Amino acid sequence: MPKAFVMIDVHPGRESDTQLLVKNMPGVTFVYQVTGSHDMIAFLDAEPYEELAVIVSKVRRLDGVRATDTELVLR
Repeated sequence: MPKAFVMIDVHPGRESDTQLLVKNMPGVTFVYQVTGSHDMIAFLDAEPYEELAVIVSKVRRLDGVRATDTELVLR
């Protein structure tokens, strides 16, 4: 089953509502606000691979999201 970590950057003040929106998406196992170069990290687990791409696309289109960086899990 394809898995990925998605680092999410959001506009200031939009962290809580964006986290809730991402958390409630099908295929999202968890999402945490973090310190460092990104604002949040989400873990996705979806089948087939194309569904993973759909979820990432939906995250990227959320109001408040500035950018994402997706890292696929190899094993």
